[in-house]
Amino acid sequence: MPPGPRSGRCGSWRCGVAEIWDLWEARRGALQAASPLAAVAAGLPAPAEIPPREWLYGTSLIRRFVSILVAPGGVGKSSLALAQALALATGADFLGERVHHSVRVWVLNLEDPREELHRRVAALMLRHRIEPAAVAGRFFLHSGRERRVTVAALGPDGAVIHPDRDAIIAAAREAEIGCITVDPFVKSHALEENSNPHMDAAATAWAEIAEATGAAVQLVHHVRKGTPGVAPDVDAARGGKALTDAARAALLLTPMTPAEAEQLGVAEAERWRHVRLDDAKANMAPRASRAAWFRLDTINLGNATALYPHGDNVAAIAAWKAESVWSRLSPEACNGALDQIARGPEPGLLYAAHRRGRGAERWAGRVLMEDFSLSEGQAAEVIGTWLKTGLLMETAYRDSAQRKTRYGVAVVDARRPSAARPARKGAEP
Repeated sequence: MPPGPRSGRCGSWRCGVAEIWDLWEARRGALQAASPLAAVAAGLPAPAEIPPREWLYGTSLIRRFVSILVAPGGVGKSSLALAQALALATGADFLGERVHHSVRVWVLNLEDPREELHRRVAALMLRHRIEPAAVAGRFFLHSGRERRVTVAALGPDGAVIHPDRDAIIAAAREAEIGCITVDPFVKSHALEENSNPHMDAAATAWAEIAEATGAAVQLVHHVRKGTPGVAPDVDAARGGKALTDAARAALLLTPMTPAEAEQLGVAEAERWRHVRLDDAKANMAPRASRAAWFRLDTINLGNATALYPHGDNVAAIAAWKAESVWSRLSPEACNGALDQIARGPEPGLLYAAHRRGRGAERWAGRVLMEDFSLSEGQAAEVIGTWLKTGLLMETAYRDSAQRKTRYGVAVVDARRPSAARPARKGAEP
């Protein structure tokens, strides 16, 4: 092999990153020397003749490209990756995402024993009522406990080598695999995680596998330990940023925050079960009420024995949608709440429009919280909507007891819900 241009030879993995990168480039250049570079005319076809992108699952998994799923530990990313694999294998959109083409899926779980993987798959199949016949011959599973898989490592001379790349390509072609899930990515290579050149080399190896097999490749990856209470973003992915930059699509799975639980009406004791999935490469994440949400349900496998009489309880992920606060408020209920708001907290006082400042104790949303068990966030959504639509109007009035001007809300009867409107004073019954 030709020597690297900086040092000639690197004797161990401890050599400088620049030297390793030079050696890797030198080796790649030597392999490409037999194929001289030539400028080829574009020969652009008509737009209608260009084949469409071969999406398999939503807009996250596409043939011949690498995608990445990033999440903190313990939030259900492995369960989500397995569920997506089952959706692709069966063609069923039980997670709420469109399956464009059902394909054979190969899950390379490089961390857990096969028995544990069987438990997770069984829990998902029970939760989503998937029959074994639906996945027979279409769902392939590998445990890294039985055989390690390494697509990129440092060779004896310090250059990047690809021990299992060709073996994966051959196996995937033989089984006609359409999607490969790698969980976790960090177990699929033996390179320096914080080195951008190394992460680019590892990502490139998986991209070459995707290209050679025509399969979509999804890499499941961890985030760094962050600040408590602060939701991570794609830049929090562990290691060099070259990995996330190399991915065609990047998804970010995060736990529900206390503020989101408040807004969506989820009890604190149940918050840990709820996670949201966002396009990590989007400029702005959608509002919590519009994000893709999932819930981790607990499924009993029914595998009790005399020694373990309760059997195994395993988490299975499922699509979840927050109950709309408006589904709990009929026209009659709304008018009942509006009647209370119109009467005020006590004679001579009006409820306040906002929950801040000195009027917080008189906030109109407290009526909704007490009568309908809404969370503070849900009550704020309702009051805010009523103010915006003109059903409630903020007005100044004279507080005779305090002898000062206050601000409160008045109900605009003409904008009340049509059902069960209160009779106007003096009107015939």
